[in-house]
Amino acid sequence: MNYNWNVYKLFKNGRRAKAPFHVFEYGDPETVNEYYNENVKKKFSKKYFDTRVLILRGDLPQMREQEKQSISKEADIRARSRVVRARLKDIKIEAGVHACAALTLCAESNWKWQWALLEMGTSRYLAGFSPPFSNFESGERWMAEEIDNL
Repeated sequence: MNYNWNVYKLFKNGRRAKAPFHVFEYGDPETVNEYYNENVKKKFSKKYFDTRVLILRGDLPQMREQEKQSISKEADIRARSRVVRARLKDIKIEAGVHACAALTLCAESNWKWQWALLEMGTSRYLAGFSPPFSNFESGERWMAEEIDNL
């Protein structure tokens, strides 16, 4: 069975191009790199002949690593936002204040780590919504547990 193979340019920083610059058909996934080097690469101009490439099978996901990270980061932010909204239902904030949540270490939390609501732009402490933690990792674990509990 033959597959379509997408050839992507790899940049010097290790990232790959968004779109393939060449597509070819070949059957054996085990020897596709050898086939590319011996048969397909010969047809390229000098500009593309020396290019570092990444070859991916066309029928498999083509998502780049930074896209995967972006999606998981967005999902994490949405989950944390749900925890913050659930915890802040009873806390009153003065009108017109733009706020964000963060794991902070400040005088208002007795120099312990605490998830708190902060004023955007000034990082002024508005309200804490978690218990205090002795270290940063404990605070991150607490948030992970809260996300799991939702």
